[in-house]
Amino acid sequence: MTEPQHGEIILYSYLWAREHDRGEETGRKARPTCVMLIVVGKDGRSKPLLFPITSQPPGSSNHFVEVPETEARRAKLSTPAWVIVDEFNTDDPTTSWALEDAKPLGRFSKKFMSRIAAAAAGAIRAGKARSVPRR
Repeated sequence: MTEPQHGEIILYSYLWAREHDRGEETGRKARPTCVMLIVVGKDGRSKPLLFPITSQPPGSSNHFVEVPETEARRAKLSTPAWVIVDEFNTDDPTTSWALEDAKPLGRFSKKFMSRIAAAAAGAIRAGKARSVPRR
């Protein structure tokens, strides 16, 4: 896979924080996952944060962004759908065994990605976000 781009939706075996807490090391199923490039490592490469997308209404999470119909079509998702922003996986999709398909499903617009970034930043600042490292 080429380096992921900000806003792409990939099919990725996402590992939920609750699964990680139980000692699981792999996600149970591949799901659409939103790529957000936030930091650049010492090697100069972008380190993506991978936010899960779910079709189930967020239960205990207060930090999510509902995906509007137009964005769902753009990203080739069915609705309803939510991007959960209070947890994320850190991984390198270019070498990850958790990536199901090298071809992105679709992508969100820059404007919608700004909403997701703001919600994620709010969860991180509030100390409510969990990072689940995959390597």
